[in-house]
Amino acid sequence: MATYKNAILDLANREPRPDAEARTLQNFVNLQFTYCLWGLVPGSLGNEDSPFNGCTHAYLAASKALLHRLERTSSNPSPVRDLAMRISVDMIREESALEICANGVEPFNTADIIMPEWSGVPFNPIVVLYSSIAFLVTAGLFAIYFVRRPRSVAG
Repeated sequence: MATYKNAILDLANREPRPDAEARTLQNFVNLQFTYCLWGLVPGSLGNEDSPFNGCTHAYLAASKALLHRLERTSSNPSPVRDLAMRISVDMIREESALEICANGVEPFNTADIIMPEWSGVPFNPIVVLYSSIAFLVTAGLFAIYFVRRPRSVAG
């Protein structure tokens, strides 16, 4: 589902008059995706111990629910059905159709945003490694900017 999240949202954006449930699901996907740091944390989906696993499953479950809603209500159902079929075929081909993660079985409610488990971040080696690299790169860019910045000459 992660591969197709943007395609699902694109189909939802093309709806001239989406119903309230589709709009709610679409807003939830976007909001939940933002809270999960835009899917940038490595291992968020594949690693059940990741502090971001639960929030990742929430936006992917909402994406799937949005696709199913669009299948029932779309003004142009053909591209929606094509995408749903392509997703099903790819999941079967990749043998991920039957994989269920511990966080994948929990129901979600669009009124409840699932936050990352921030307390688990310091204990997750992948998150710590990538956070450290991002911090060092950012610090290096700031250092380069301030070292090379021309100084004004008082005259």
